[in-house]
Amino acid sequence: MPQTRLQRVRRVVSALAPAAAVLPIGFLVFMRGGSVLDAITIVPAWAIAAATIAHLLTLALRTEAWRTVLRGAGGERIDLSAVHAANAGAFLAGTVQGQAAMPTRIALLRRYGGENSPGVSQIALADAPIVMFEVCAAALLAAVGSTAVGVIPAWAPWAMLGGAVAVLAALRLVYGRLRHRSIAAGLGVLASPDLRIRLAIVVAAFTGMALLRTWIVLVGFGLPSDPAHLCLVLFTMGAVGLLPIGVGTGPTATVAALGTTNLAAATAAGLVVSSATVLAVLLYAGATWAWRARVPEPVPALDLAQNRLAVAAHQ
Repeated sequence: MPQTRLQRVRRVVSALAPAAAVLPIGFLVFMRGGSVLDAITIVPAWAIAAATIAHLLTLALRTEAWRTVLRGAGGERIDLSAVHAANAGAFLAGTVQGQAAMPTRIALLRRYGGENSPGVSQIALADAPIVMFEVCAAALLAAVGSTAVGVIPAWAPWAMLGGAVAVLAALRLVYGRLRHRSIAAGLGVLASPDLRIRLAIVVAAFTGMALLRTWIVLVGFGLPSDPAHLCLVLFTMGAVGLLPIGVGTGPTATVAALGTTNLAAATAAGLVVSSATVLAVLLYAGATWAWRARVPEPVPALDLAQNRLAVAAHQ
């Protein structure tokens, strides 16, 4: 009975949390729809196009980060088009429901990668190093963003950074102890200095592209775009992105970070960020799936073995 009650509470909280974040934005758009629409119509077209291109590059770099951890997990033989196509599906699922991205990525990679794909548990665990490096980047964003507002305690970003580094060290230790077990292969990237440095560089690169996209939109709407506010907006987007609100992340984050500056412009800027994100994901998925359609499907290991036996028997 207590377990059932706890499950009900979790379901209610998971349903109310997104609503609590999205409903104020919906109410704001309803009450000030004219002002928000005016703000969107005056933004330069170049800002929307440039934001979309910047996010396209962010998606490609995120896939490169994932390919790096897969190499550490023994998936270096997976076709490049398979990795991009699988991640494209994950990005599409993530725009609707963030928690759906990982299972979608795993399912598609297992299908596209064939016998060269690592196991399900290995693929899932391979996300951990990327997430921890992203937490490190988010901590630095929070440190800079805290200078714009007093809401973020000065010690919090450094505590976050220290915690992320400690977790990375612990994961490296776990891999060292369990490296003989297949499940630990997902953490293999941490044991290779070359791959570890490569992953850190790629995470820094796609964080930089996300900053560029955010800066373009803020400049286009005439909102504060100094380093402190820029980092604050991107950090807030990352924090709000943990909620299952999909495309509501953009306006929720910009209103939370910049609403006191210009409420209508902040809402419109968030809507443009979400629109550019969705458009970039669609373009990325279309391009990668068209590329994937030109690549032959991988032959399953069982079928390959049977074919070899048949050839040997014929000879």
